[in-house]
Amino acid sequence: MRETVLTMIFGLALAACADKKPEVPAGGPASAPAVAAAATKDGTHEVTITVDGKGYHPAVVRAAAGSTLRLTFRRTEDDGCGQQLVFPTLDVRKDLPLDEPVVVEVKVPATGTVAFTCGMDMLQGAVVVE
Repeated sequence: MRETVLTMIFGLALAACADKKPEVPAGGPASAPAVAAAATKDGTHEVTITVDGKGYHPAVVRAAAGSTLRLTFRRTEDDGCGQQLVFPTLDVRKDLPLDEPVVVEVKVPATGTVAFTCGMDMLQGAVVVE
């Protein structure tokens, strides 16, 4: 009985995510319009990312190699998969409460990208090294 209920709950959550079409270009997050991180007085770079039922806005953040990047995520809608944030390569998983800022600091690698997704990997974004 318990397994049936859990399977039903998971199925409903997956269906809710599947109904939403994330606004990620065909080439993936790296081909989306990018926003450059703004530098603060202490040298940290900051970007605020809005999360809604359609995805991350902006979905791509460009930052200098080796810099420290402070990303503030704010979920504005209860629709879709945005309730959880995952940085797979950094082993970071955070809940995103509705209308509350959640800050994640990232040390930008020398090359490549650092991907972030929702908990079900339906919404996608990335930090791209300049």
